[in-house]
Amino acid sequence: MVERSLFDALVRGVREYRSALEKALSAIGCQLSGRVDNHTAQLIIQRSTRTMQSLRSSGRIGYSIVDGEVFYPESEIARMWNQNYISDE
Repeated sequence: MVERSLFDALVRGVREYRSALEKALSAIGCQLSGRVDNHTAQLIIQRSTRTMQSLRSSGRIGYSIVDGEVFYPESEIARMWNQNYISDE
């Protein structure tokens, strides 16, 4: 168990770090991009919320969690889409 005040301080620190990182990247012309949120990923590869969770849990798709939201690298979404694409030819 962690005390609420300690938890709040940790969350605040992570948010401040992310803000500083975004500012530093912006200063050199970069962004935290190349990521797709969970909802968009579901629409692209036509998978349910539960299936996406199973893919993450089994290690079959790379992901990251930022501020409690799941993001996937664009390359992972493209890979999943290509693996599951069935040609009509």
